Amino acid sequence: MSKRIVVLSSEVVGKIAAGEVVERPASIVKELVENSIDAGATNIDVELGKGGCQSIKVADDGLGMDAEDVPLVFKRHATSKIHKFEDIYHIYSFGFRGEAIPSIASVARVELLTRGEGEKEGTKAVAEAGTVKEISPAGCPVGTKILVSDIFARVPARKKFLKKETTEQSLCMEAIIRLALAHPEIRFHVLSNGRESFTAPKTNNIAQRVAAVMGMDFSAHCIPVNGEKESMKLTGFVSHPEFNRSNSKYIYLYVNKRFVRDNSMLHAVLSAYRQVIPPRRYPAGVLFIELPAQDVDVNVHPAKLEVRFRDSRGVYDLIFQTVGQNLLQASAKDSFVYRLEQKKNESSIGDARQWYKYHDKSAALISQGVLPSKASKEAVVTAGLEYKPVGERVGEHASERITFSGWSYLGQIAGTYLVFSGEDGLLLIDQHAAHERIILERLKNTGQQKVASQRLLMPEIVSVTQSQITLLSEHIALLYEAGLEVEIFGKDTLAIKTLPAILSGSQAKEVIVDIADKLTGKNQLSSLQEKKEEIFVALACRAAVKANNMLSLDEIAALCRDLEKTPFSSTCPHGRPISIKFPISEIEKMFKRK
Repeated sequence: MSKRIVVLSSEVVGKIAAGEVVERPASIVKELVENSIDAGATNIDVELGKGGCQSIKVADDGLGMDAEDVPLVFKRHATSKIHKFEDIYHIYSFGFRGEAIPSIASVARVELLTRGEGEKEGTKAVAEAGTVKEISPAGCPVGTKILVSDIFARVPARKKFLKKETTEQSLCMEAIIRLALAHPEIRFHVLSNGRESFTAPKTNNIAQRVAAVMGMDFSAHCIPVNGEKESMKLTGFVSHPEFNRSNSKYIYLYVNKRFVRDNSMLHAVLSAYRQVIPPRRYPAGVLFIELPAQDVDVNVHPAKLEVRFRDSRGVYDLIFQTVGQNLLQASAKDSFVYRLEQKKNESSIGDARQWYKYHDKSAALISQGVLPSKASKEAVVTAGLEYKPVGERVGEHASERITFSGWSYLGQIAGTYLVFSGEDGLLLIDQHAAHERIILERLKNTGQQKVASQRLLMPEIVSVTQSQITLLSEHIALLYEAGLEVEIFGKDTLAIKTLPAILSGSQAKEVIVDIADKLTGKNQLSSLQEKKEEIFVALACRAAVKANNMLSLDEIAALCRDLEKTPFSSTCPHGRPISIKFPISEIEKMFKRK
């Protein structure tokens, strides 16, 4: 290798630059379709040959180009979107650097056919290896059609890195889907090897486009999202916690209708779900952030998949708080409690208070949500304990919030699981997980108020690591709001003076270590509210009734009543299920009756 500095030829420069923009066929599809959108197209047709590995054709009915502009299309950094550097910070279009077509032409054969509005005839151009071979008049409708073939023929090393045809086709489809979700006003139609692979009719309703692209299963389990903060606006749809996936690929994030990959935005979404879905499971969603163009830099990635925000903290908080709040509201509306409130005008207040029903031979009705404190265990065994709210049973989203309508209490298994029977089967409740969720939601509902605390007779001295001391010292005020008065006592020691009233003095050391572990896992963008909730999770876990703890009937009644009123009652704060239902049909299969 020569150590002398040389100036690379334009051909080599073109191929190297193309590698930043054109990684694979999907990159070509993305760039061409984005150009069609920028041209104001209302119909975009895409044809893929061998999954895009052989050829790609994109046709649109956009503005088209005049004959004098066609030669400039193949020159690098030729664009109609910007004229001076400052224009980069006011970009609303997709393409603006003039790299797409020249980059594609340097690694493939490009045939372009276009006609601008008001032009009597169109123009045809052919380019190979970055060089324009032909420009001639041609007949065609207004709009642009581009055929890309011989993809990577002149760059065989790049071609070797392509995956199987089906994989490349899937990536091309994903690129189209990302654009189709953000542009319901455009009809998309895709053919692969002559067969229809995807179609999305134009519509003025973003919900209809999301349903067409994401599928009816997602639509049946999605929650509308709306939120605003200063000059930023967030809209879109996210899935119910019960509708989750094994990875995050079904979370589509957009900034000013531009699909982006942004770790902080993704983290904000996942953080909003962290207490309501199981570990290593992910929600689905389509979220759009709209903000002034000058507040976001879209020129930080060659393929423009990454952006930089002027107020990244504000974007994070808007997503985290809005998604979390909409999840909470959706959970409340799906609940029996919500519908009971809606029915108050139709039924008497007395009926609305008939929460629990303890039935024996006299079928005595107990109101106010409590059971007879002197009810004997024998009576429950012989007669059963039935939790019977007034009103209809929860429908298809029953897993979103638990209801005990029609379920009779039978007893406990291993001092841990509450067992209920009903016409539909058998229901098991994890008492620790249920109590944990109840306590967490109560703590969260304290709002800006300090959590009730109790002062210890003697401060509890706790030894922790130096890194934990540093971490906890940064959150003294947050700990105080959570009912923990903590004083740093040395480089690896602290004194706990007060504990939340829900905890006992013996739990001081355990809870402070739990909190340190929780805070260690948070990144710099995590908001104070998010960290506060992590502290609440640690408190709830320690304060909740433990396994192997036999509960009285009064305690079980109170637990069921509170769980009925609690949002996100299908999972504990760690995402584990609170209840498991065994349908009669499944039980019969176990006994070979079916």
